[in-house]
Amino acid sequence: MNVFKTAMIIYNPAAGQNKFHKTMPEVEQLLNQAGYEVTLVSSTKDPKSITKIAFQASNEGWQAIIAAGGDGTVNEVVNGIMRSNKRPVLGILPFGTTNDYARALGFHKDPIEAARQIAERKTMKVDIGKGNEDEYFINNAALGKITEITYAVSEREKKRYGRLAYLFNGLKMLPQLKPVDVRMEFDGETFEGPILLSFINNSHTVGGLESLVRDAKINDGYFDLLILKKVSPARLFSLFLLLKRGTHLQSEDVIYRRVKNVKVAGDTPLNFSYDGVYGGETPYTVECLHQALEVFADQDKLKSMSY
Repeated sequence: MNVFKTAMIIYNPAAGQNKFHKTMPEVEQLLNQAGYEVTLVSSTKDPKSITKIAFQASNEGWQAIIAAGGDGTVNEVVNGIMRSNKRPVLGILPFGTTNDYARALGFHKDPIEAARQIAERKTMKVDIGKGNEDEYFINNAALGKITEITYAVSEREKKRYGRLAYLFNGLKMLPQLKPVDVRMEFDGETFEGPILLSFINNSHTVGGLESLVRDAKINDGYFDLLILKKVSPARLFSLFLLLKRGTHLQSEDVIYRRVKNVKVAGDTPLNFSYDGVYGGETPYTVECLHQALEVFADQDKLKSMSY
């Protein structure tokens, strides 16, 4: 068993419908009893404050940094850790709306139960995505108009509707989906043509969907790349039905590859998002950093999962 003693919990007070303040005393007590020296630090209104806090904590030699929030909070913590030469182990307390990567690591949806898993100090090394020079992601990168859903949904909508907030905004955005010509290079292969969207996945779960790439692995050194080519609205609806059944990857309208590197360019800029956070516009280069970060995980639960 790894012996981690110092742990900083960085939390987003806006995430998880204010559950954090109700459950944190029990979480803190549980981790203290497990031998951790716990310090709580809140995000601020400053842009990327969580990334700055995590970066400083990493440089100071904290042994564990625990992200308490949703996927956006986890992304900011990952960026802070990865930009440091000292990399503490990452933990997650799921207080967000979808909590994609927490599920990918086998964490319980109840933050108190997730804290019990962290208390066991079981870890594994996972792949990290790097975009351009200094952007990192742990779960997925997405390309296209539909990526705006993830960062356009307000905290008020999340609190009121939960995961349904993303569905409502997605339905409103469907009429705006227009194909855009791109050039994508991945591991020696090139695709040129119009696409509606693309996902570069590190895990099997994206936006609460666990059937997008069922066989994706978080530590195999490969991304799972999906490209949705230009299709009619009726065909797009049919693909959503295939997605529900888990048979969409066999469609002629979908390109699916396991890759280590992806380059994206085109005459028309396309939005990029990392773990649901806005990441800029194309052109972009993305690479997979094999097992670059140590994380707390329930490996026994991961082995028993059937996707």
